[in-house]
Amino acid sequence: MKGTTGLLLTAVACALLSGCASTSESSAPAAYPTLKVLSDTPYVWDDSISEALNVARMAQPAGVGNGMRDFADGKLATTGRIGGGTRAIDAGLGLLSQGLFGVVSMEALNAGVNRQLDWKPSVVLTVAPSQISDNSKIDYVKTRDVVSKQIIDSLKMSVPDFQLIGVFTSKYHDETGDAVIAFRTSKCEDSEKFDSFEGKYDGPKSLGVVNGFLEGPVDLTNFCAVVFKTSVAGTLAHTNDFIVVAELFGTSPGSSYFDPLIAKHLDGYFLYPDYYEYQTRDRLGVNKAVALPYAKVIKSGKEILFSK
Repeated sequence: MKGTTGLLLTAVACALLSGCASTSESSAPAAYPTLKVLSDTPYVWDDSISEALNVARMAQPAGVGNGMRDFADGKLATTGRIGGGTRAIDAGLGLLSQGLFGVVSMEALNAGVNRQLDWKPSVVLTVAPSQISDNSKIDYVKTRDVVSKQIIDSLKMSVPDFQLIGVFTSKYHDETGDAVIAFRTSKCEDSEKFDSFEGKYDGPKSLGVVNGFLEGPVDLTNFCAVVFKTSVAGTLAHTNDFIVVAELFGTSPGSSYFDPLIAKHLDGYFLYPDYYEYQTRDRLGVNKAVALPYAKVIKSGKEILFSK
């Protein structure tokens, strides 16, 4: 079983990193991602809604914050994701009204809704144009590094033995993330258990030398990581600052274990859905769910609710 677990971890991680040491360099993209402002309409802050909902709407062009609204009780806030029980009722109604076709139709409709609401915990920052752009062109590395610094600074405060390996960009940058913050800490063992299917992990602690980064080969021995997708959702109308969003993916080698440790000391916003899934490190293709009591935003360690 231990050997199988190791193969699964390597397969998942190598897919994200475009291969380990034996992978051909020529098969992967040779350039950093191109960042564009995803919304042409500057976001106008709305004082009639909660600060949390403003943050969610700011981030929505990046596919984050979808489904959020204000609630009379912010501790009931959800994305509106359709759970298994509701889907079963819908399928039953579809069967009664349209037979098997109705079941298939209702399930397809519900699955489509859930795809729109399937977003991960995310960092949301407002950044001055001078920090990440030059002559109206957004610099990916500068943007990635602005986000990385916030995450690293927060982790250093939450994890006393934090040791940074480096910040890298995967050659295989896609919807599962582009940036990898690799580091070492005694918390790596806890993250491995968190990421595993049954809460225990006996697989490998390293990937060895990985050449899937644009910055060159990296020795990922006894490490853990945070993986995120970098986006510029839009601009703020009253400041012209960029709205930078980093959606955090638990896809190996990243770990969702560190999300609350990042949120705790982040100098910015941390946006949480009430439900999300990440891929387990020891079972290829199997997801594990995180269900929170309610969706929320964390600002400088303080909880902000979706209520007005």
